[in-house]
Amino acid sequence: MKVDLKINDKILLSIKKIGINGEGIGYYKRLAIFVPNTLRDEEVEVTITKVLDNYAIGSVTKYKVKSKDRVDPVCSHFGQCGGCQLLHLKYSVQLKEKREILIESLEKYLEKDVDNIIVESTIGMENPFYYRNKTALPIRHDGDKVVAGMYAIKTNKLVYIEKCILETKVVSDTLSKVLDNLTRINVDIYNPRFKQGNIRYVIVRGFIDVEVTFVLMYEDKKLIDKLKNMYNKIDNLVSVNYSINNDLDSHLLISNDVINIAGKSIQGKLRDLEFTLYPDSFFQLNIHMYEKMLEKIIELVEFKKSDVVYDLYTGVGTIALSLAKLVGKIIGVDDNLSNIKNANSIAKQNNITNCEFKFGDSYKILSEVNNLTINTVIVDPPRSGLDIRLLKLLVNLRVKKIIYISCNPSTLAKNLAHLQTQYRIEKIVPFDMFPNTSNVEAVCVLTRK
Repeated sequence: MKVDLKINDKILLSIKKIGINGEGIGYYKRLAIFVPNTLRDEEVEVTITKVLDNYAIGSVTKYKVKSKDRVDPVCSHFGQCGGCQLLHLKYSVQLKEKREILIESLEKYLEKDVDNIIVESTIGMENPFYYRNKTALPIRHDGDKVVAGMYAIKTNKLVYIEKCILETKVVSDTLSKVLDNLTRINVDIYNPRFKQGNIRYVIVRGFIDVEVTFVLMYEDKKLIDKLKNMYNKIDNLVSVNYSINNDLDSHLLISNDVINIAGKSIQGKLRDLEFTLYPDSFFQLNIHMYEKMLEKIIELVEFKKSDVVYDLYTGVGTIALSLAKLVGKIIGVDDNLSNIKNANSIAKQNNITNCEFKFGDSYKILSEVNNLTINTVIVDPPRSGLDIRLLKLLVNLRVKKIIYISCNPSTLAKNLAHLQTQYRIEKIVPFDMFPNTSNVEAVCVLTRK
């Protein structure tokens, strides 16, 4: 049914739920209307900004009835930078809404009754701020000052941010000092408007000690020497690096080798696992919640000393290495060579000998294994989920359990629809890895029927 709705039309709307991107959703003559900065049970006057065949987008012009769960955002950039989509919602309710988003995805894509699937309450944080151990931001000149920021929602306009309430203090403080140093030494910053300059991004990551990596347009020895001199001028900064990326259409920040110009790799600890982290290796942004997730996996799965486990999309092997002492053997697989090298170095660092890490395609490596020797497969795919080849392979494997770690409720539900033909969904546990954002993570345990 086509709805007569045009751009700039004003309508009254009742918000019925929160969408997967954190916006409120209401219905006008059965057409879904997506409205940022609205919450469930709010009554709002909306101006339509975009109309498509099966939905429309609007902006609030007036709040008629506000939610009792609405709170004042504690950041002045809320609604501009797009980093915290749910900062206006009471945290305890954020956790409930994220569980609802997960359940709605299951109801949309699973054919069988989802009422029998146990979806636990979302596990959250006591303090839902200052948890990110990494930030990666574009930088610009603002007059004589070098600044960093995030792009405004759906634009190329940069919102300058001095302090982010999601970053850990050590990361935030280091970023501020790095920008001050860049201002003082008068370096060449890339300007996308004129397509001139060199430094495009700054990446800061750390726990107690911190590393900084600069993304450059091209090699410049004088600039690199200036960046190197930053090493002894900032407390806790133990590593300075750079990488070249002149592909302006790429969504990747790091697309070439990372070159160390001063210091050494950063150190960290995950439960009883000590690790050294390479600058271009993947690592979870919220280490506190990641530890909680690992503890929950161990609680949900009764691992045995005789088990052989495959950990697909292993990253730097933190899950595999954390489970190693509970099983007979665990094989981690990843298609990022730096991750695999880093995983092997961490295994050696912790004297773990029953972990093997393989570089390559998960489907190809798993398809060459005698499936009768595997007890459990762990998958932790990107937001796009598992590809159809791997899904079909997992359906045909006779493994006892699959542990699916998801960062996208929609692709999780779609993938479970395939796996459900041969596996029973025992339990799903949502985790709030990214408080105050719309991101929903979950651990799903499946057993062979």
